[in-house]
Amino acid sequence: MKAPDFAGASREVLSFLHQRIGMELWMVTRADNDDWVVLAAEGPGYGVGAGDVLRWADTFCSRMVRGDGPRVAPQAAQVPAYAALPITAQLPVGAYVGVPLVDGQGRLFGTLCGLSPRSMPASLVQEQPLVEVFADMLSGLLSAELASSALVREAATARSEALTDALTGLANGRGWELALAAEEERCRRYGATACVLAVELDGMKPPCDTPEQRAACDAALLRAAHALRQTVRKPDTLARLADDHFVVLGVECTTAEAMALLRRLELGLLGAELSAALGMAMRNRSSGLFEAFDRALDAMAEHSAARARD
Repeated sequence: MKAPDFAGASREVLSFLHQRIGMELWMVTRADNDDWVVLAAEGPGYGVGAGDVLRWADTFCSRMVRGDGPRVAPQAAQVPAYAALPITAQLPVGAYVGVPLVDGQGRLFGTLCGLSPRSMPASLVQEQPLVEVFADMLSGLLSAELASSALVREAATARSEALTDALTGLANGRGWELALAAEEERCRRYGATACVLAVELDGMKPPCDTPEQRAACDAALLRAAHALRQTVRKPDTLARLADDHFVVLGVECTTAEAMALLRRLELGLLGAELSAALGMAMRNRSSGLFEAFDRALDAMAEHSAARARD
């Protein structure tokens, strides 16, 4: 019998808790910076389903994780930290159950939680140990799966980089597409964030017809590849798509971290006595990484046009 994965176990746990405790909505969620991403949901309450994204700071779970409110609140309106949340004006919450989910390093990943629009008996607190056992089990599965996923990502990066650009040794166009597809699947599974950065080197447009011109172009490309390789983080993917185009897939990064990476790329190229137009786009949860790739190219083209006008 195949061992359950995190997603399958989440669905089984939610189904059991929904039947046993009877709250209208049970969820497994991901707390990702400002976002609260629903990974799995059970029950018709509130019209919430897998893939929905709410604001983390507005949730009962954010207060529970901070220790401002209890893990089990049969009468949530009597808990000041919960009653004061603006979201209660739109979504009535009479009772709440929430327990953190953590990764292998003990960092907050998300929550296992239940909501009811009506208050529940005080005996609800007796279910806390059971919910915590399920949360520990899910956290263990999650930790093992994330560790395995990291190894799979490294292997995918190695495979993609085996499809290399002959000059620079970086991933080529096919390798880049494989890396994007693999990371997109991971983002959808775990609610992760990612970005795409695009780089167009200056001074590479004229044809390199003579051996001397070709040698100069190749030298510039090798300097660029080295500078970019020194700048990107270990889990990121770096590829060369054309003579003057490089791209980076930045994984598990916030918008601020992506902007910092973009700046480091620019400084790295300047240190190699090169300049470039750059563009960055964050993955949109509804449209994915391939669309972010297109937007990064558009942003790069806009940067190039703006620099030409200056």
